[in-house]
Amino acid sequence: MVSVVGSQDAAALLPHFVEHYRSMGAESFQLVCHAEAPSDDSYIHLRDVCRALGVEPLHSHFGPWRERLNQRLKEYVMSRRPDDWYVVADIDEFHVYSHPLGELLEKCERLGVDHVNGCFLDRVGADGELLKVDTGSLWKRYPLAGAVSTGISKALPLKTGIARGRVELLTGHHSTVSGHGLSRSEGFIQVHHFKWTESALLRLRHRVDSLSQVHWQAENYALIREAKAALTHLNTHGGRINVDDGGLRIAPCGHDYADHPLWDEIADEAEGWAWTLTY
Repeated sequence: MVSVVGSQDAAALLPHFVEHYRSMGAESFQLVCHAEAPSDDSYIHLRDVCRALGVEPLHSHFGPWRERLNQRLKEYVMSRRPDDWYVVADIDEFHVYSHPLGELLEKCERLGVDHVNGCFLDRVGADGELLKVDTGSLWKRYPLAGAVSTGISKALPLKTGIARGRVELLTGHHSTVSGHGLSRSEGFIQVHHFKWTESALLRLRHRVDSLSQVHWQAENYALIREAKAALTHLNTHGGRINVDDGGLRIAPCGHDYADHPLWDEIADEAEGWAWTLTY
């Protein structure tokens, strides 16, 4: 399991994250903490949470966020053991697999592929409210799911969620630079995305301000455009996700692979974004 942790919800999500991936069969957690400075209260608290969970971070990185930072930190971790398999996920990304993780890896070995792709299923509160992450079940607290990030912000929904250490990932692990992926018919990951929480408005405003003022470095203007589009949607709908917008394909959803009634449509649409990728 490899992840870069440092977002505003990181400390609250981490216990859920570790429990989820341990239940999936992850054998070790290669975490990299990111903060502006080692004196940040949020970083100190995050380290305490890691220690309590028994997942002492492999490395910590300090400094402003940059567009390719997460990608490079993950590459650093994965390159240390290039033949190992890694589950790759941001702290708000919870995978649900069509088959047990061990079976997926055996299938990859047998077919000679080196990564498995999937796409977002954004989790939403019952009426679209941006709820605070608490200690209760995330699946019950955010009982709806859909293609929210894509529908609102036109954000790329594709994700590479399992990969050999030698595989070079694109920014945000939205795909790979090269290699052979498992076909969708053999396995495609649901990436349940717990992004739309209480802190979403603050995070989006901070992203726009930091990128606009060049405090954060970005090579792609789409990052600002996506954040502004999300802010516009939330402001238009009273600080909530509009769950009645049919284009977002929002429906009740548990944490089983077959739960979402529009999953095939969402996956079809996500695969249609592949042409936007540049190698």
